[in-house]
Amino acid sequence: MPADPRRRGRPGVRPTRALRLAALLTLLPAAPMAAGAQAWATRLTSEPVAFNPAAEAPAGWRLAPYPRERYTGADERGVPRYVGGVFTAEERRLLRAHFGIESPERLYVSALSGYLTYDTRPDGGAGELVNSFRVGGISARKPSESWEEFEQRVRAAAPADFPPEAFRIDSSLDALHRDVRGQFKRMVAAARRAGFDVHVRETYRSPTRQAYLLGRHDGSTYTGTSTHSDGRAADIVVGDGNLRHRKTRARWIAFRRWVERFDRGQFTIIGTPDRSWDWPHVAIVGDQPGFTSIEVLLEAARVAEGTGPVAARSAPPPDAVRR
Repeated sequence: MPADPRRRGRPGVRPTRALRLAALLTLLPAAPMAAGAQAWATRLTSEPVAFNPAAEAPAGWRLAPYPRERYTGADERGVPRYVGGVFTAEERRLLRAHFGIESPERLYVSALSGYLTYDTRPDGGAGELVNSFRVGGISARKPSESWEEFEQRVRAAAPADFPPEAFRIDSSLDALHRDVRGQFKRMVAAARRAGFDVHVRETYRSPTRQAYLLGRHDGSTYTGTSTHSDGRAADIVVGDGNLRHRKTRARWIAFRRWVERFDRGQFTIIGTPDRSWDWPHVAIVGDQPGFTSIEVLLEAARVAEGTGPVAARSAPPPDAVRR
């Protein structure tokens, strides 16, 4: 199974050494570069993830904000471009306390959504799928929990431990966010006019239902912060929905190619038209809860320090859904 294509970036695109050095390092105070600092800078530009620059920085140097492209997308093997071990002990404490992040070195920006994403274990690429969470996204995580603890809790829970809303399936396009509802209705109508036998299986999904699906650990989802909970995604099946049927698979591939081109490419799918771990998922990525850079996330954590932990959103923002 291919690596999650939501992480894909342009293969092989990396900042030049000069750009990395200029963007990552600030000399305090201005002085000739000592031999130790020269060796450290050389390692930073040639081994950007192989060592911990924050821990090994020589005296007189500090890390400036990382360029966003350095931790956006994935490499040619499908491995996310994780930001790496660049955080101080205080920054790690803030991120754990306010955003449930235990290992911030596994943060990266999704090339598809443009938002910071956190993996609870390293993604080795080459078809491996791991749980990923959009930091600050709508979820059922408790404020005191890390994402790892959230995973453990929902996996250990029995179906009877979840409230009725965890089993409620909404298939109405009217349940989608008002900003995208009309686009989805036009797309589905156009798809049917184009000859595709499409059926909407699910639209808005509560954070509780998303947590329940994650806890089943059956490959139906790998996140607790779904675009469904933002009201910006729908599960759409083609024909009888059975991919083992050659005709169904061929028509589904054709539909996925078609929907990527519809409305000037506003709709996104997971994977490629002919390969995916989630064939029904169709979304419009837009203004969603989340953070776009490490600097923005750390600033939010510092602001939250004065008011207590940032509560995990347990429901969509006001007026986001069903209006």
